[in-house]
Amino acid sequence: MRLHTSIENVNAEVDKNRLVIISKSPLKVLSSAGLNGGLVKANGITNIHVTEDLKDELHRNPDETLKKAVVKLGLSPEKVVAMMTAADVRNVGVSNQKRQDTILSVFVTAGVDVSATAGEATVSKRDSPNIKKGGTINTILLVDGNLTEACMVDAVKTATEAKTVAMRELDVRSHFSGDLASGTVTDTALIACTKRGKPIKYAGTATVLGEMIGKAVKESVKKAIQKQSKVIANRPLIQRLEERGIFFANMTTLFSETHSTICGDFEKLGQFREELQQVFSDPNVASFVIAALRLDDDAKLGLIPEIPVNRFDEKSVVCEILQTAVMDYLSKNNVTSKDYRLGDISSAVAKRVGPFTRSILFAVMNAVYSNSISNHSKKCE
Repeated sequence: MRLHTSIENVNAEVDKNRLVIISKSPLKVLSSAGLNGGLVKANGITNIHVTEDLKDELHRNPDETLKKAVVKLGLSPEKVVAMMTAADVRNVGVSNQKRQDTILSVFVTAGVDVSATAGEATVSKRDSPNIKKGGTINTILLVDGNLTEACMVDAVKTATEAKTVAMRELDVRSHFSGDLASGTVTDTALIACTKRGKPIKYAGTATVLGEMIGKAVKESVKKAIQKQSKVIANRPLIQRLEERGIFFANMTTLFSETHSTICGDFEKLGQFREELQQVFSDPNVASFVIAALRLDDDAKLGLIPEIPVNRFDEKSVVCEILQTAVMDYLSKNNVTSKDYRLGDISSAVAKRVGPFTRSILFAVMNAVYSNSISNHSKKCE
Protein backbone atom coordinates (compact mmCIF):
# COMPACT_ATOMS: atom_id res chain seq x y z
CA MET A 1 0.00 0.00 0.00
CA ARG A 2 1.41 3.37 -1.05
CA LEU A 3 1.72 6.03 1.66
CA HIS A 4 1.52 9.73 0.85
CA THR A 5 4.72 11.69 1.57
CA SER A 6 4.18 15.08 -0.13
CA ILE A 7 7.92 15.11 -0.85
CA GLU A 8 9.15 14.97 -4.43
CA ASN A 9 11.18 11.86 -5.38
CA VAL A 10 10.53 10.23 -1.99
CA ASN A 11 8.16 7.25 -1.96
CA ALA A 12 6.76 5.27 0.95
CA GLU A 13 4.81 2.04 1.09
CA VAL A 14 3.72 -0.48 3.71
CA ASP A 15 2.73 -4.13 3.63
CA LYS A 16 2.27 -6.87 6.21
CA ASN A 17 5.84 -6.94 7.52
CA ARG A 18 7.60 -3.72 6.63
CA LEU A 19 7.33 -0.02 6.00
CA VAL A 20 9.81 1.16 3.36
CA ILE A 21 10.77 4.68 2.32
CA ILE A 22 12.93 5.14 -0.79
CA SER A 23 14.54 8.35 -1.99
CA LYS A 24 16.10 8.80 -5.43
CA SER A 25 18.72 11.09 -3.88
CA PRO A 26 20.58 10.30 -0.63
CA LEU A 27 18.92 11.60 2.51
CA LYS A 28 20.74 13.02 5.49
CA VAL A 29 19.56 10.84 8.39
CA LEU A 30 19.97 11.03 12.17
CA SER A 31 18.49 8.19 14.20
CA SER A 32 18.71 5.70 17.04
CA ALA A 33 17.89 2.87 14.60
CA GLY A 34 19.27 -0.64 15.08
CA LEU A 35 20.95 -0.74 11.67
CA ASN A 36 23.08 2.24 10.54
CA GLY A 37 21.95 4.43 13.42
CA GLY A 38 23.63 7.77 14.12
CA LEU A 39 24.27 10.41 11.46
CA VAL A 40 24.47 8.83 7.98
CA LYS A 41 23.52 9.22 4.33
CA ALA A 42 20.91 6.75 3.12
CA ASN A 43 18.62 6.13 0.16
CA GLY A 44 16.27 3.94 2.16
CA ILE A 45 14.55 3.81 5.53
CA THR A 46 12.67 0.76 6.73
CA ASN A 47 10.67 -0.20 9.79
CA ILE A 48 10.43 -4.00 9.99
CA HIS A 49 7.82 -5.97 11.90
CA VAL A 50 9.51 -8.61 14.06
CA THR A 51 7.58 -11.85 13.64
CA GLU A 52 7.60 -14.60 16.29
CA ASP A 53 10.04 -16.75 14.32
CA LEU A 54 12.58 -13.90 14.24
CA LYS A 55 12.51 -12.92 17.93
CA ASP A 56 15.12 -15.39 19.21
CA GLU A 57 17.51 -14.64 16.34
CA LEU A 58 16.96 -10.92 16.80
CA HIS A 59 17.95 -11.02 20.46
CA ARG A 60 21.09 -13.02 19.66
CA ASN A 61 22.29 -10.84 16.79
CA PRO A 62 20.10 -7.81 16.00
CA ASP A 63 22.45 -6.28 13.41
CA GLU A 64 22.67 -9.42 11.28
CA THR A 65 18.94 -10.05 11.57
CA LEU A 66 18.15 -6.56 10.31
CA LYS A 67 20.70 -6.88 7.50
CA LYS A 68 19.12 -10.14 6.33
CA ALA A 69 15.67 -8.55 6.44
CA VAL A 70 16.89 -5.59 4.37
CA VAL A 71 18.51 -7.89 1.79
CA LYS A 72 15.23 -9.80 1.45
CA LEU A 73 13.64 -6.50 0.48
CA GLY A 74 16.14 -6.21 -2.38
CA LEU A 75 17.92 -3.27 -0.74
CA SER A 76 21.57 -2.65 0.05
CA PRO A 77 22.24 -2.82 3.83
CA GLU A 78 24.90 -0.11 3.48
CA LYS A 79 22.40 2.41 2.12
CA VAL A 80 19.43 1.69 4.40
CA VAL A 81 18.62 2.73 7.95
CA ALA A 82 16.53 -0.01 9.55
CA MET A 83 14.51 -0.13 12.74
CA MET A 84 12.28 -2.86 14.13
CA THR A 85 9.00 -3.20 15.97
CA ALA A 86 6.62 -5.83 17.29
CA ALA A 87 3.71 -3.62 16.26
CA ASP A 88 1.80 -4.24 13.05
CA VAL A 89 3.32 -1.74 10.62
CA ARG A 90 0.01 -1.56 8.74
CA ASN A 91 -1.31 0.35 11.75
CA VAL A 92 1.00 3.24 10.89
CA GLY A 93 -0.09 6.76 11.74
CA VAL A 94 0.68 9.24 8.94
CA SER A 95 0.59 13.04 8.91
CA ASN A 96 1.71 15.50 6.23
CA GLN A 97 2.31 19.19 6.85
CA LYS A 98 3.26 22.04 4.52
CA ARG A 99 3.97 25.64 5.44
CA GLN A 100 5.70 28.14 3.20
CA ASP A 101 8.59 26.24 1.57
CA THR A 102 8.83 23.51 4.22
CA ILE A 103 7.25 20.09 3.72
CA LEU A 104 7.06 17.47 6.47
CA SER A 105 5.88 13.86 6.44
CA VAL A 106 5.65 11.82 9.65
CA PHE A 107 5.19 8.05 10.00
CA VAL A 108 4.66 6.41 13.39
CA THR A 109 4.13 2.79 14.40
CA ALA A 110 3.23 2.21 18.02
CA GLY A 111 2.63 -0.49 20.58
CA VAL A 112 2.31 0.46 24.24
CA ASP A 113 2.40 -2.92 26.01
CA VAL A 114 5.75 -1.99 27.55
CA SER A 115 5.08 1.68 28.18
CA ALA A 116 7.20 3.35 30.85
CA THR A 117 7.73 6.62 32.65
CA ALA A 118 11.15 8.21 32.17
CA GLY A 119 13.10 8.06 35.41
CA GLU A 120 11.21 5.19 37.04
CA ALA A 121 12.78 1.86 37.98
CA THR A 122 12.49 -0.70 35.17
CA VAL A 123 15.45 -3.07 34.73
CA SER A 124 16.93 -2.08 38.12
CA LYS A 125 13.78 -3.00 40.00
CA ARG A 126 14.01 -6.43 41.65
CA ASP A 127 10.32 -7.20 41.33
CA SER A 128 10.03 -5.56 37.90
CA PRO A 129 7.37 -7.26 35.74
CA ASN A 130 8.62 -9.81 33.25
CA ILE A 131 8.25 -8.23 29.81
CA LYS A 132 6.74 -10.88 27.57
CA LYS A 133 4.86 -8.69 25.13
CA GLY A 134 6.53 -6.51 22.53
CA GLY A 135 5.79 -2.96 21.61
CA THR A 136 7.60 0.21 20.74
CA ILE A 137 6.95 3.66 19.32
CA ASN A 138 8.99 4.25 16.17
CA THR A 139 8.84 7.79 14.82
CA ILE A 140 10.07 8.72 11.33
CA LEU A 141 10.25 12.38 10.26
CA LEU A 142 10.95 13.34 6.64
CA VAL A 143 11.68 16.99 5.91
CA ASP A 144 11.99 18.47 2.45
CA GLY A 145 14.57 20.99 3.56
CA ASN A 146 18.20 21.56 4.47
CA LEU A 147 18.58 20.92 8.20
CA THR A 148 21.82 21.48 10.04
CA GLU A 149 22.98 18.71 12.37
CA ALA A 150 22.03 20.78 15.39
CA CYS A 151 18.59 21.34 13.88
CA MET A 152 18.14 17.61 13.43
CA VAL A 153 18.85 17.05 17.11
CA ASP A 154 16.39 19.84 17.89
CA ALA A 155 13.78 18.13 15.71
CA VAL A 156 14.19 14.83 17.56
CA LYS A 157 13.77 16.69 20.85
CA THR A 158 10.57 18.36 19.67
CA ALA A 159 9.24 15.08 18.28
CA THR A 160 9.89 13.36 21.62
CA GLU A 161 8.03 16.12 23.47
CA ALA A 162 5.09 15.73 21.08
CA LYS A 163 5.05 11.95 21.55
CA THR A 164 4.86 12.40 25.31
CA VAL A 165 2.00 14.91 24.93
CA ALA A 166 0.11 12.41 22.77
CA MET A 167 0.49 9.74 25.45
CA ARG A 168 -0.68 12.17 28.11
CA GLU A 169 -3.76 13.10 26.09
CA LEU A 170 -4.61 9.40 25.72
CA ASP A 171 -3.72 8.77 29.39
CA VAL A 172 -1.37 5.89 28.55
CA ARG A 173 -0.04 4.44 31.81
CA SER A 174 3.29 2.83 32.65
CA HIS A 175 3.48 -0.96 32.42
CA PHE A 176 5.69 -0.87 35.53
CA SER A 177 4.09 1.62 37.92
CA GLY A 178 0.72 2.67 36.54
CA ASP A 179 1.96 6.27 36.43
CA LEU A 180 1.49 8.42 33.34
CA ALA A 181 3.82 7.02 30.67
CA SER A 182 6.23 9.09 28.60
CA GLY A 183 7.09 6.41 26.03
CA THR A 184 8.01 2.72 25.86
CA VAL A 185 11.24 0.99 26.84
CA THR A 186 12.40 0.55 23.22
CA ASP A 187 11.34 3.69 21.33
CA THR A 188 13.25 4.73 18.21
CA ALA A 189 13.35 8.16 16.59
CA LEU A 190 14.56 9.09 13.08
CA ILE A 191 14.80 12.42 11.28
CA ALA A 192 15.75 12.62 7.59
CA CYS A 193 16.03 15.60 5.27
CA THR A 194 16.52 16.10 1.52
CA LYS A 195 19.12 18.89 2.00
CA ARG A 196 17.23 21.07 -0.49
CA GLY A 197 16.96 24.83 0.03
CA LYS A 198 18.40 27.26 2.56
CA PRO A 199 19.88 25.90 5.81
CA ILE A 200 17.39 25.54 8.68
CA LYS A 201 19.08 25.93 12.05
CA TYR A 202 16.29 25.41 14.58
CA ALA A 203 13.32 23.10 15.12
CA GLY A 204 12.13 24.00 18.61
CA THR A 205 8.52 24.74 19.50
CA ALA A 206 9.01 28.45 18.76
CA THR A 207 9.79 27.79 15.07
CA VAL A 208 7.62 27.01 12.05
CA LEU A 209 9.29 23.62 11.62
CA GLY A 210 8.89 22.90 15.33
CA GLU A 211 5.18 23.68 15.20
CA MET A 212 4.80 21.36 12.22
CA ILE A 213 6.68 18.56 13.94
CA GLY A 214 4.70 18.93 17.16
CA LYS A 215 1.35 18.81 15.40
CA ALA A 216 2.25 15.99 13.00
CA VAL A 217 3.92 13.74 15.57
CA LYS A 218 1.15 14.15 18.13
CA GLU A 219 -1.44 13.36 15.48
CA SER A 220 0.48 10.34 14.13
CA VAL A 221 1.27 8.86 17.55
CA LYS A 222 -2.40 9.02 18.53
CA LYS A 223 -3.49 7.38 15.28
CA ALA A 224 -0.94 4.59 15.64
CA ILE A 225 -1.75 3.84 19.29
CA GLN A 226 -5.46 3.84 18.57
CA LYS A 227 -5.03 1.44 15.64
CA GLN A 228 -2.55 -0.91 17.29
CA SER A 229 -3.57 -0.98 20.94
CA LYS A 230 -7.20 0.16 20.66
CA VAL A 231 -6.47 2.88 23.19
CA ILE A 232 -8.96 5.67 22.55
CA ALA A 233 -9.50 8.72 24.72
CA ASN A 234 -13.02 7.80 25.87
CA ARG A 235 -12.37 4.10 26.47
CA PRO A 236 -14.37 2.34 29.25
CA LEU A 237 -13.65 3.15 32.88
CA ILE A 238 -12.87 -0.48 33.71
CA GLN A 239 -10.14 -0.46 31.04
CA ARG A 240 -8.72 2.79 32.44
CA LEU A 241 -8.56 1.24 35.91
CA GLU A 242 -6.90 -1.96 34.69
CA GLU A 243 -4.21 0.11 32.95
CA ARG A 244 -3.32 1.40 36.41
CA GLY A 245 -3.21 -2.10 37.89
CA ILE A 246 -6.70 -1.92 39.42
CA PHE A 247 -8.39 -5.09 38.18
CA PHE A 248 -12.16 -5.36 38.35
CA ALA A 249 -12.25 -9.05 39.37
CA ASN A 250 -9.68 -8.61 42.15
CA MET A 251 -11.37 -5.48 43.46
CA THR A 252 -14.81 -7.05 43.65
CA THR A 253 -13.44 -10.25 45.22
CA LEU A 254 -11.78 -8.25 48.00
CA PHE A 255 -15.01 -6.35 48.56
CA SER A 256 -17.06 -9.57 48.74
CA GLU A 257 -14.75 -11.04 51.38
CA THR A 258 -16.03 -8.50 53.92
CA HIS A 259 -19.71 -8.80 52.96
CA SER A 260 -21.28 -12.05 54.12
CA THR A 261 -24.28 -11.85 51.78
CA ILE A 262 -22.14 -12.39 48.67
CA CYS A 263 -19.03 -13.98 50.21
CA GLY A 264 -18.73 -17.50 48.81
CA ASP A 265 -21.94 -17.21 46.81
CA PHE A 266 -20.77 -17.21 43.18
CA GLU A 267 -24.22 -16.51 41.78
CA LYS A 268 -24.72 -13.41 43.93
CA LEU A 269 -21.15 -12.28 43.33
CA GLY A 270 -21.73 -12.61 39.59
CA GLN A 271 -24.90 -10.55 39.85
CA PHE A 272 -23.08 -7.94 41.92
CA ARG A 273 -20.32 -7.69 39.31
CA GLU A 274 -22.83 -7.40 36.48
CA GLU A 275 -24.66 -4.55 38.24
CA LEU A 276 -21.36 -2.86 39.08
CA GLN A 277 -20.24 -3.01 35.45
CA GLN A 278 -23.43 -1.24 34.44
CA VAL A 279 -22.84 1.47 37.04
CA PHE A 280 -19.25 1.94 35.87
CA SER A 281 -20.59 2.64 32.38
CA ASP A 282 -22.52 5.61 33.79
CA PRO A 283 -20.64 8.76 32.61
CA ASN A 284 -21.37 10.52 35.92
CA VAL A 285 -19.85 7.69 37.95
CA ALA A 286 -16.89 7.60 35.54
CA SER A 287 -16.44 11.33 36.13
CA PHE A 288 -16.29 10.79 39.91
CA VAL A 289 -13.67 8.06 39.54
CA ILE A 290 -11.56 9.93 36.97
CA ALA A 291 -11.61 13.01 39.22
CA ALA A 292 -10.37 10.84 42.10
CA LEU A 293 -7.62 9.37 39.93
CA ARG A 294 -6.47 12.89 39.00
CA LEU A 295 -6.50 13.97 42.63
CA ASP A 296 -4.38 10.95 43.60
CA ASP A 297 -1.90 11.72 40.81
CA ASP A 298 -1.54 15.31 42.00
CA ALA A 299 -1.37 14.34 45.68
CA LYS A 300 1.38 11.81 44.91
CA LEU A 301 3.43 14.56 43.23
CA GLY A 302 2.77 17.11 45.97
CA LEU A 303 0.79 19.36 43.62
CA ILE A 304 -2.10 20.03 46.01
CA PRO A 305 -1.28 23.33 47.79
CA GLU A 306 -0.30 23.28 51.46
CA ILE A 307 -0.53 19.49 51.78
CA PRO A 308 2.72 17.47 52.03
CA VAL A 309 3.15 14.41 49.83
CA ASN A 310 1.34 11.28 51.09
CA ARG A 311 -0.51 13.16 53.83
CA PHE A 312 -3.94 12.48 52.32
CA ASP A 313 -5.99 9.52 53.52
CA GLU A 314 -9.57 8.27 53.44
CA LYS A 315 -10.42 10.35 56.51
CA SER A 316 -9.73 13.66 54.78
CA VAL A 317 -12.64 16.06 54.34
CA VAL A 318 -12.38 15.92 50.55
CA CYS A 319 -12.58 12.11 50.56
CA GLU A 320 -15.64 12.20 52.79
CA ILE A 321 -17.33 14.78 50.56
CA LEU A 322 -16.64 12.70 47.46
CA GLN A 323 -17.88 9.53 49.17
CA THR A 324 -21.12 11.19 50.22
CA ALA A 325 -21.66 12.71 46.78
CA VAL A 326 -21.20 9.44 44.91
CA MET A 327 -23.38 7.47 47.33
CA ASP A 328 -26.10 10.13 47.25
CA TYR A 329 -26.06 9.91 43.47
CA LEU A 330 -26.24 6.11 43.36
CA SER A 331 -28.22 5.22 46.42
CA LYS A 332 -31.87 4.25 46.07
CA ASN A 333 -32.20 3.19 49.68
CA ASN A 334 -30.98 6.18 51.71
CA VAL A 335 -27.64 4.53 52.37
CA THR A 336 -25.12 6.94 53.90
CA SER A 337 -21.36 6.86 54.03
CA LYS A 338 -21.58 5.59 57.62
CA ASP A 339 -22.93 2.29 56.33
CA TYR A 340 -19.71 1.08 54.76
CA ARG A 341 -16.33 0.34 56.27
CA LEU A 342 -13.45 1.06 53.95
CA GLY A 343 -11.02 0.00 56.67
CA ASP A 344 -12.36 -3.54 56.49
CA ILE A 345 -11.14 -3.94 52.93
CA SER A 346 -7.83 -5.70 52.42
CA SER A 347 -4.88 -3.33 52.21
CA ALA A 348 -3.74 -5.20 49.10
CA VAL A 349 -5.80 -2.82 46.97
CA ALA A 350 -3.92 0.17 48.34
CA LYS A 351 -0.72 -0.80 46.52
CA ARG A 352 -1.98 0.63 43.22
CA VAL A 353 -4.79 2.95 44.39
CA GLY A 354 -4.55 6.30 46.15
CA PRO A 355 -6.92 7.36 48.96
CA PHE A 356 -9.25 9.41 46.75
CA THR A 357 -9.77 6.60 44.25
CA ARG A 358 -9.99 3.99 46.99
CA SER A 359 -12.74 5.99 48.70
CA ILE A 360 -14.75 6.47 45.52
CA LEU A 361 -14.44 2.89 44.30
CA PHE A 362 -15.62 1.38 47.55
CA ALA A 363 -18.35 3.98 47.90
CA VAL A 364 -19.61 2.93 44.45
CA MET A 365 -19.38 -0.76 45.33
CA ASN A 366 -21.17 -0.25 48.63
CA ALA A 367 -24.02 1.65 46.96
CA VAL A 368 -24.43 -1.08 44.33
CA TYR A 369 -24.24 -3.77 47.02
CA SER A 370 -26.82 -2.03 49.21
CA ASN A 371 -29.22 -1.55 46.31
CA SER A 372 -28.76 -5.18 45.30
CA ILE A 373 -29.53 -6.45 48.81
CA SER A 374 -32.57 -4.20 49.05
CA ASN A 375 -33.93 -5.42 45.71
CA HIS A 376 -33.34 -9.04 46.75
CA SER A 377 -35.22 -8.48 50.04
CA LYS A 378 -38.19 -6.97 48.21
CA LYS A 379 -38.38 -9.99 45.90
CA CYS A 380 -38.45 -12.30 48.90
CA GLU A 381 -41.34 -10.42 50.61
